[in-house]
Amino acid sequence: FMYYFTLVVTPMMLLCGVFFPVSQLPHALQAFAQLLPLSHAVDIARPLVNGVPPPLLWQHIAALLGYALFGFYASLVLFRRRLSQ
Repeated sequence: FMYYFTLVVTPMMLLCGVFFPVSQLPHALQAFAQLLPLSHAVDIARPLVNGVPPPLLWQHIAALLGYALFGFYASLVLFRRRLSQ
């Protein structure tokens, strides 16, 4: 479990604006960070902590929902493949 956390979650936390703003990253890393799901969650949560409604709220919610649906579909396909063996 720690292997996946070290390889996936820790770099995602460093790139997605959890500890420092994404605007301080180089442009290539900013574009890559916008593809990660944690950046959308941070873009929703950070303004809410400050008491401000998040800009582009529905866009971030749609992106998170898309990641969730893709993960559900992938798990469903892999589960069915495992059952058929």
